[in-house]
Amino acid sequence: MRLYEFTKSYALFEQAQQYVPGGIYGPRSPHFLTFGSYPTFIARGQGARIWDVDGNEYIDYLCSFGTNLLGLRHPKVDAAARAQQEKGDCFPLPSDLWVPLARTLVETVQDMGWCVFGKNGSDVTSYAITVARAYTGRPDILMAHGSYHGAHFWCQPHGEGVPPEWRSHVHEFEYNDVEGLHRAVDSLKDTLAAIILTPHRHDALRKQEVPTPAFVDAVNSLAEKTGCLLVIDDIRCGFRFDLRGTAAHYGYRADLNCLGKAMANGYPIAAALGREKLRSAAEKVFFSGTHFFSGVPFAAALATIDEVREAGVIDRIRDLGTSLMEGLAQAARAAGIRAVLSGPPAMPFLMFEDDPTFEKNRFFCGQAARRGIFFHPHHNWFVCAALTDEDLQETFEIAEICFRLTREQYGE
Repeated sequence: MRLYEFTKSYALFEQAQQYVPGGIYGPRSPHFLTFGSYPTFIARGQGARIWDVDGNEYIDYLCSFGTNLLGLRHPKVDAAARAQQEKGDCFPLPSDLWVPLARTLVETVQDMGWCVFGKNGSDVTSYAITVARAYTGRPDILMAHGSYHGAHFWCQPHGEGVPPEWRSHVHEFEYNDVEGLHRAVDSLKDTLAAIILTPHRHDALRKQEVPTPAFVDAVNSLAEKTGCLLVIDDIRCGFRFDLRGTAAHYGYRADLNCLGKAMANGYPIAAALGREKLRSAAEKVFFSGTHFFSGVPFAAALATIDEVREAGVIDRIRDLGTSLMEGLAQAARAAGIRAVLSGPPAMPFLMFEDDPTFEKNRFFCGQAARRGIFFHPHHNWFVCAALTDEDLQETFEIAEICFRLTREQYGE
């Protein structure tokens, strides 16, 4: 089997560093993957596959960090987007798809009475906590330690260049720790505006955790008891578990729900939805962006939601993800290596025992990438509906090779 080379990719990356700080920033940086084992630029994609600028082909299990739900270049979604593009995209006022999409989301997502639109997850998570503060008149926000809720100042994970006072009202507890949650809520007393949570724990560099029923019950009861709001950050999970929202899937009683990524199959749009009781507070909060009103992503979102509903997409990606996790576990056993698979099947992740620095994971995923399987060593994976049984079989065959190489390199 020929190992991929990245001559054009890295030449282009060197050029990028001349014009862009770091060349590529954020989680798409080559240093967030395994430098030398992954490409840096993608030329095209189709379905569940992508091709880099050197012509190397991959089965993609990162799915554009979760935006690819149905498959790249999905015909129905792209046709709807093209039809709107022919009419125009960004106008001085919203397009006539503004109301249809708002109505669709409000009528689909459980317990929501209104919605607003942005572009990115950071836009709408920041908006949601602002509404919570406006509604409660309280300043403090409680989040799980290590959770990622965006790149805006209040939640920016690294803090470089951010004055510390921006995070002075943000407090943390450990996900799934009921006693710790009670202590954190008690310590804030009457100043807590909101608890913000991802539906399940999907932090980078960590085994995923599904919330326990006791934890969900504690979150719901504490929010009700204290009068704070529950914000569910459904950016990664949305449309992969339940069209009513992942809060409904796990049993959270969300007051505000944040959606993005997969809702338009890759076209840039995000949404925050809220209960009816929050409408007057929402009307007081300033929220705007020139491209928040672009019509093309609205058309793509409507087509995506229709396809998810009509084609049984949620069941399909659950079944595909289950097969993926079972096949990888079997390939690891066949190679005599102890792998740890975690997360719901629609969003799986693989780690290794006794690998605190993720060195084994970087090696394994890098070897897979050089053979045409695009896993990520630090970030949870995703499954898209365009994946086929043939794709899975190819994945298992290459994974078994890479597991054996990992054992040769590191032992069990």
